[in-house]
Amino acid sequence: MKRRQHSDYLVTVPDDGLLTLEVGPWVEQKYRYVGMYAELFATGMKNRWKRRVYLDLFAGPGRSRVRDIQRFVLGSPLIALSLPDPFDACIFADADPARIEALRVRVSRTGQDARVYLVTGDANAKVSEIIERIPGPGGERALSFCFLDPYTLNIHFDTVRQLATGRDIDFLILLALYVDANRNIRSYISGESSTIDRFLGDRLWREDWKAASRTGESIVEFLAKAYSTRMAGIGYLPMPLDQMVKIRSYDKRLPLYYLAFFSRHKTGLKFWREVLRYANDQLPLL
Repeated sequence: MKRRQHSDYLVTVPDDGLLTLEVGPWVEQKYRYVGMYAELFATGMKNRWKRRVYLDLFAGPGRSRVRDIQRFVLGSPLIALSLPDPFDACIFADADPARIEALRVRVSRTGQDARVYLVTGDANAKVSEIIERIPGPGGERALSFCFLDPYTLNIHFDTVRQLATGRDIDFLILLALYVDANRNIRSYISGESSTIDRFLGDRLWREDWKAASRTGESIVEFLAKAYSTRMAGIGYLPMPLDQMVKIRSYDKRLPLYYLAFFSRHKTGLKFWREVLRYANDQLPLL
């Protein structure tokens, strides 16, 4: 299969006057990983499965503006719609109605409305509606790829579990462990906070954290490993920390978050290792 060039996943577009999100230049790395895996998935599975579905549940408005240089680029939903072997269906969700409306207009301009379903609302609250839209007519099972891109720890593990139950679905999840957990751990440790309880689907994590902290483990390492363990508990293959992608800021090289991939199948891990192999070249954006 012919591979795209890395830069193809960061697609420069003109300002169309609609709502955009301001992002840092490190978004290039994120879009490269999600775009490359989505393409491998969509093309590699097109003759093996009747239905291939892409889910993007923190989708945004479909375009982003790169901070400082005012460069407009496609967001992850429109990257998915631009792939050479299209998904059979795409489900995009966002909690902000204004973002969904801008995305609706942009999707309509691609002429692909018929295979796109838009969900307005928090993915955690709308998971039942999202699940109903994963197609399977005539008893055909769908193979799905779900990208979860929250800015904080606001994806509930129970949401992931519901999506995964009885379905063949790979996940690429942004774990906001530096920009959220590391900054707010004091408040999250408090028994009054349920943020990490929901994130891990576990109310007893504090005792495990106390034991881990005594060995010198950081909260970031602890939560990343704990999340992988939770995913293994619902049938996903182990994802060690060194196979997660640490995204850093471009200026001070500060760590921001992990991109963590999860699949129940060796083929998914094979694709992910290929992405890790080919997506590591650092292409300057500025």
